[in-house]
Amino acid sequence: MPYLPRSIRRRRFLLWLGTGLALWVGACRPNSQTPPDITIGLIAPLSGELAETVGQATLRGARLAVSEVNEAGGIEVGDAGRKVVLAIADDRDSPDEAVAAATRLINEKNVVALVGLPLSRIAIPVADLAERARIPTVSSWSTNPRTTAGKKFVFRVAFTDDFQGRVIARFSRETLGANTAAVLYDIASDYNRGLAEIFRQEFEAVGGRVVAFESYTTDEGDFGGQLRHIRDSGAEVLFLPNYDNEVPRQARQGRELGVAAQLMGSDTWGGLSSAEHPELEGAFFTDNWNVALDNPEARSFVETYQKTYGSPPSSAAALSYDATRLVLTAIARLGRADPESIRDGLANIEKYEGVTGTLQFQGNGDPIRSVVVLQFQSGKPVLYEQVNPESRSDD
Repeated sequence: MPYLPRSIRRRRFLLWLGTGLALWVGACRPNSQTPPDITIGLIAPLSGELAETVGQATLRGARLAVSEVNEAGGIEVGDAGRKVVLAIADDRDSPDEAVAAATRLINEKNVVALVGLPLSRIAIPVADLAERARIPTVSSWSTNPRTTAGKKFVFRVAFTDDFQGRVIARFSRETLGANTAAVLYDIASDYNRGLAEIFRQEFEAVGGRVVAFESYTTDEGDFGGQLRHIRDSGAEVLFLPNYDNEVPRQARQGRELGVAAQLMGSDTWGGLSSAEHPELEGAFFTDNWNVALDNPEARSFVETYQKTYGSPPSSAAALSYDATRLVLTAIARLGRADPESIRDGLANIEKYEGVTGTLQFQGNGDPIRSVVVLQFQSGKPVLYEQVNPESRSDD
């Protein structure tokens, strides 16, 4: 062995001693590592025309659900309480952007579930991706049947378009007594087109006649040609199954052109007000929820939301809250936070008491739930009636 100077030998001894002590102390110290967070992805239109009424409402509802769970200590997974974080993505109301955002959330953020996706035209392609990736997904507001059809990992908290469309068609024919109807819808959007077709089928099935069935394409601003045809058809009701950034313009142009038909709408009208858009006064529309619904969960949610954000919640916010809590409930019940377990937990929730009512799942991702019919009265939507699934007729 070659000779080493004393100073070098001393430095080596001290280095060896320090390393050994560090390893010994580390082995004796109890494991104090914080359990990893549970990351859930949220996708919503946070920019563009629908940013405030749909996107921000969706984000606020989800954030409120997560904050309540975290303030209570998180979710117990295994033998540790784990916090929940939202990984947020803006879909910019673009299917392509939404799919890219979902891919990033799954591959880069390692999300265990996806929520949000309030618009059917966004939810459908993202649901296809999520199903292939085996990531459980709960859409807050998509009502198109294609969102969940044939999928094991995709769920929703809203009613489906077939139920909603039949309800508003029967309401128009049987409650209002209309014999003739017209429809104006966006042919490029799955949601709008699907509802228009269901309304026509059901209205005619119960003895009415659809005398005008007019279409347009997304971002079209002048509906004069279609509305003149509707006016000349003499239709007693006009169904507008379109998004809330388009409906006021369509209603206003219609009234200016002399369309006298009773206006009818769908759940996308929930963020509208006839105080701001007087042409909507007296119109009817369907929705999943209304602040007038009286149950303990809804009262607590409305109070907390109002206190947190300074304004009352919309249906979009309430549905997003329920969608997020549904995922958190599935995790808590099983005590596991991997995608497969969350999917199984969601599939086995037979009854969930939520803000928007009681949800029941029976073998697929579509809940059995009620529909409310609202009417704009004195500037605001007022609960007119509630239609339960038991009253639905498919004959």
